[in-house]
Amino acid sequence: MKFSRRMFMKGTGTAALLGSAVGTTALTACSQEPQNNNNSTTDGAALSMDNQVNFDAGYDRNNTNSVKFDMIKMLNPGKQLDVGMGIADMDFRTLPQVTSALKKRLETENWGYELPPLDYPSNIVAWNKRRYNADVPQGNILNCVGVLDGVLSILMSFGKEGDEVLLVTPNYSSFFTTIHQANMHEAESEMTKTDNGRWEINWEDFETKLASGIKLFILCNPQNPTGNCWTADELKRMGDLCNQYGCLVIADEIHCDFVMGDNKYVPYADLGEEYAQNSISLKSTSKSFNLAAHRTGYMFSHNREYIDKVLKGGHQRLLLNIMGMIASNEALKHGDDYIDEQNAYLTENMKFAEKFITERIPMVNYQAHEGTYLAFLDCRELATKLDATTKAAELTAYNTENNVTETDFFGVEHIKTYPPGRYMKEWVLDNARIDINPGANYGKGGEGYMRMNLATNRAQLQKALENLEAAVKTL
Repeated sequence: MKFSRRMFMKGTGTAALLGSAVGTTALTACSQEPQNNNNSTTDGAALSMDNQVNFDAGYDRNNTNSVKFDMIKMLNPGKQLDVGMGIADMDFRTLPQVTSALKKRLETENWGYELPPLDYPSNIVAWNKRRYNADVPQGNILNCVGVLDGVLSILMSFGKEGDEVLLVTPNYSSFFTTIHQANMHEAESEMTKTDNGRWEINWEDFETKLASGIKLFILCNPQNPTGNCWTADELKRMGDLCNQYGCLVIADEIHCDFVMGDNKYVPYADLGEEYAQNSISLKSTSKSFNLAAHRTGYMFSHNREYIDKVLKGGHQRLLLNIMGMIASNEALKHGDDYIDEQNAYLTENMKFAEKFITERIPMVNYQAHEGTYLAFLDCRELATKLDATTKAAELTAYNTENNVTETDFFGVEHIKTYPPGRYMKEWVLDNARIDINPGANYGKGGEGYMRMNLATNRAQLQKALENLEAAVKTL
């Protein structure tokens, strides 16, 4: 039976039998009730009396140890944060069946070695087939502790220290970190933005970099932060060039379930045999169902030799955290209607943001994107108005001269430097009380842009945009 839109009844079953070779990782309190509801400004609870999800209610994540809210406040003492819109996760209650299954597992008060749900691999296969008519070879699926863990294993297995890894930029900031963790270097092929707001690949530059001998290409599909849902023709053109020059395609498709409006996600491995045999794809439920704290993902390839090479390279993830395995499995079994309604809600958020910004914040430009829940805002005019480059340089010079330091996440103390993007981020936090990310974090082409996460309830999105409008009007 198909559930009514916006309403998803909580399941009653447990995670079924246990076994299989596919897994996951850690858990936060999915079942935790919102505390003081300072961050949800709409009427109605996130979960009503009959256990139905209401996306408009949002979910108050303050004081839940969230990176998006609590860590930002911790890193900025004395500053007010109204809306966190930097970290790429969502402010909605997760699929009720996930919470129910996790609560059920907690009733077994023993945490010895435990196999994953027996049907987890088949549910991965079924989800991809049901949603996208995509074929995932069940015997070639490997666990990974999130997609980046899988990417790192692939880089270490197929490359060597000092190699270059191709990215089309702007692109996901953590790819740069992962490439550096593999003791490799990024090679950036900068995209250009067309008048309609879509980012396009510079094909001449893309081929030139491949012709230089690069053997590893990370494809982000859909692309974070630009929002491209790559067409089959675009993917084939990338793939044909990679095949021609002997470059492996590493397809990160973690955002594949977020397609806005009438756009379409095309699985890279389903373009044809020649593309499937020279690629490894990575996916996860972590974005789709807001399960990032579980640190769970999977990779697969139609080329068994590639999977064996990853295993021989040291990737051993047979068993991961049981709670994450259960959560992911339940999401894959029961999440279709949830995803459909969530996408419909996010599409309306995207339209709302585009209309608001166009009509009321003319110093910022945003045109509706195709996939992901991330808006890439063109703030170059705002940066010019703020003289961000000059002021950032002055702050860096002052801090260097006066030995003004800060301590990073790992406890290392260093001079507090100010690239223009950081200056913009702090100006937005100080004056609009929202947290968004500098576009320069995403590589060449991102300078002057800011990434805003739209995956929150409409009231919070409106509050954030009104705050930004008010801040800009003071200039």
